Amino acid sequence: MSGGHPRSICVGGIALAVSVALGSASAYCAEGEVQWRVSDQGDNALLVTADSEATDNFGQLLFHCKKGSGNATAEGDMSEGLRRTIAAMLLHDEEPNIIMVPEDSSALGGEFFTGMAGWRYRFQLSITGPAFEQFERTGIFCFKLGDQSVSSDFKVGLENVRKFQELCRRPAT
Repeated sequence: MSGGHPRSICVGGIALAVSVALGSASAYCAEGEVQWRVSDQGDNALLVTADSEATDNFGQLLFHCKKGSGNATAEGDMSEGLRRTIAAMLLHDEEPNIIMVPEDSSALGGEFFTGMAGWRYRFQLSITGPAFEQFERTGIFCFKLGDQSVSSDFKVGLENVRKFQELCRRPAT
């Protein structure tokens, strides 16, 4: 690579390994039903799709935050197309910037790394920005990287997305 641009590529990095009991999830959550589930863990909160309260078998997309920070970290599995796009961008000395849909300038710190289950992405965004607000209302979370769109549309358990958003929201001053 040339140009001296800093890259947030963590080849060989370790993916976030989380094994938790999602004990504080909403009373609406039925065991065996895959849905958004929230875990309130001391200073941190976690939002995952899972079929049970006590599992480490999470869906492809998850969010975590430091409570009261105003930001969340989105993390998920990369498709082969997204991997090829990132590789092409790096070969052409382009920074792989994440563009939120709807447009939201809060996405920061894109990292792309390999873990035990394959390649993953991770970045931070505002819990009150347009992209997360859309996700909270509709269950649709979307961003672009180069010519690739990454989208998740999962609506079951949206009350837990709202609960996660409240846990992460910066306190009013």
